[in-house]
Amino acid sequence: MRLFRTIMVAAACLLSAGNANADASWPKGTIKLVIPAKAGGGTDIMGRIFANYLQQTTGSAVAVINQPSGGGTVGYEMVRTAKPDGQTLLYAHTSLLINAHTGRYPHALSDFTPIAYAQIYPPQVYAVAPDAPWNSLKDFVGDARNNPDKFTIGVSLGGTTHFIAGLMQQAENIELKMVEASSEVDKVAAIQGGHIDIGNLGAKSARQFVEAGKMKPLALLDPVPNKSFPEFPTAIEQGVNVFWETPLIVFGPKDMDPAIVQKINAATKGMSEDPAIQESLQKMSSSYIYHPVEEVRHLLTAEDKRISEIAEQLGIAPK
Repeated sequence: MRLFRTIMVAAACLLSAGNANADASWPKGTIKLVIPAKAGGGTDIMGRIFANYLQQTTGSAVAVINQPSGGGTVGYEMVRTAKPDGQTLLYAHTSLLINAHTGRYPHALSDFTPIAYAQIYPPQVYAVAPDAPWNSLKDFVGDARNNPDKFTIGVSLGGTTHFIAGLMQQAENIELKMVEASSEVDKVAAIQGGHIDIGNLGAKSARQFVEAGKMKPLALLDPVPNKSFPEFPTAIEQGVNVFWETPLIVFGPKDMDPAIVQKINAATKGMSEDPAIQESLQKMSSSYIYHPVEEVRHLLTAEDKRISEIAEQLGIAPK
């Protein structure tokens, strides 16, 4: 009897191990990549670059699903509530964290599984009208410190640009008037029309406006100089403690098998060496740097904390 029981336990262990290995296989058919943004926009274009690479690397079809409804929250929910098998993934930037810390979305980072960094969103520049009195972000910050609540900055209230402005206020002890100007077109028109004093736009667009004499750049918001835009000094180089880099992250549902998470993360690694990907990213003024799973979690945890603190400082955190 004892021998029979031992054999049965051993068989059960082997069966369990076999099932675990089977469950850890990935992918199992078509991968759904949910992009919480409209088709044709910057996030969608970069998402499709990523989807094509993932399809090429895994040999499985990757179906892109655009779901911008609810400011992206419907797309978040499609992934959060999906089976945690790696077949349904979210491709989103850190607006997921911002939505959580402003009460727009009732689920935190802990309700998802961070898997990999994809591309970095194109760099941003703070710019002003060509006849503005400031020639650097340091000049602007100094003037703003001496004149609290005098100068206006165009932001998407409750969005990423609102948080960038909040970070600058927090870091440099200044007060600015936040004015709704969500799109880049809105901000450019408002700056040129004298309706706001400063706003951010993509570095590629900024270069065109600067060359045409229609805007004056103050600082690049990347944490380090960008070799593609050497004419734009960073805020950090000017002694202004503000930077913002917007990574696009691959998330999965909570409680994913760590083995599957590692496989998906590993599948993205070759993007840094793929000539076609590098060419596509260069056209988008984007970049890609591989991060292992633990680094992804560490970086996102730190960013989540920073966003939480800024939301509190801006008074827009849910009570």
